[in-house]
Amino acid sequence: MISPDILGFYPLFSGQSPEMLMKIARLADEKKVAAGYQLFFEGEVAKALFLVREGAVVLTVKMGDNTGELEPLGKGEVVGWSSVVRPNLYKFGAYTNQKSDLLEFNGEKLRNLFDEYPSFGYYFMQELAEVIGDRLVSKCVQLTSLFG
Repeated sequence: MISPDILGFYPLFSGQSPEMLMKIARLADEKKVAAGYQLFFEGEVAKALFLVREGAVVLTVKMGDNTGELEPLGKGEVVGWSSVVRPNLYKFGAYTNQKSDLLEFNGEKLRNLFDEYPSFGYYFMQELAEVIGDRLVSKCVQLTSLFG
């Protein structure tokens, strides 16, 4: 378990009560990884959501026989949101391009917490929808330049 105070830094959890932050913190594991660590592959079952504490994560996408790398996501970013959004398949691959410190959440346990505390689930999904929307716009621009 991590300190609940850490979670307040992330918009997905800010504004939650100390009691809820404690429940969320019980679901988190700290993961320190080296550069080149593969978090997940595009198309595989999405089991975990990650928050970047330090370092950077690069998203990868396949277009036919080519694989493109998108701009790295750094401190404060969420990676692996597919673990809490159906059909729970990763839409991109992801690896660290430098030594990184991550928080890892089991997606199924997070979804169970949403079911148990619907107001938290609603808040989380509202925040996540904003992240997805912002990322969609920025990644479309990047993909156009990669695969034009």
